[in-house]
Amino acid sequence: MITRKTFLITLLGWAFGLLGLALGLTVDPTWFARAGSLMVLMAVISEYSLLHGELARLYQKLDQIDADDDIPDLSPSKWHRRKLHLTHITVILGTLIWGFGDLLLPPLS
Repeated sequence: MITRKTFLITLLGWAFGLLGLALGLTVDPTWFARAGSLMVLMAVISEYSLLHGELARLYQKLDQIDADDDIPDLSPSKWHRRKLHLTHITVILGTLIWGFGDLLLPPLS
């Protein structure tokens, strides 16, 4: 459930970025930069949720291990790593948009 939620939050961040781009091209270029801040916020929420969920999964598996058992593979799944990379990219891109978005779009006349 957490994985679906985090992915949807990241997609919401990208939707804010696209909406900000549309508003920046049609209304005012500063809307693109403002949308970048929302993009970063959504990505940080998603990344925190991913980290919290992964730590809970790790602790749960560690609690099930007896002293005589071999340690199982505790590495995150490939899907988890991809979502983490997507949130990192979203944070970086959103920060660049937030800082320089109004300078990237041409001023409206």
